[in-house]
Amino acid sequence: PGANNLIVNIIDQRVLKLTPQFLSYTTAKAALATLTTTLAQALGGQGIRVNAIGPGPVLKNSRQSDADWARQNEATILGHGATPADICGALLYLVSAHAVTGQMIAVDGGQHLAWQTPDVLVQE
Repeated sequence: PGANNLIVNIIDQRVLKLTPQFLSYTTAKAALATLTTTLAQALGGQGIRVNAIGPGPVLKNSRQSDADWARQNEATILGHGATPADICGALLYLVSAHAVTGQMIAVDGGQHLAWQTPDVLVQE
């Protein structure tokens, strides 16, 4: 089996911990997660694997202050987000893992495991 029989969707680790703060974005990414699973079921018999990568904090967005970005990264389980190289590493794994299909790898410093992250806490 070769890597040419692989589809990798870029989702968001948020599909594991949904938030209403970005409703249309969250809905679209959740739909892509479902598509990943159902395509894996539909295409597996043809030898096509379908997986996803769910990044967490990788790059600061344009509306985010440096302090907010730092707090978001520090609040992950590992104390830091991912790098673009981490995303590439997950992709290389999926390319070489010929028995893996229908999965999403969260590359997020453990953000999807954290329960009190500053991006979802109500601030007083």
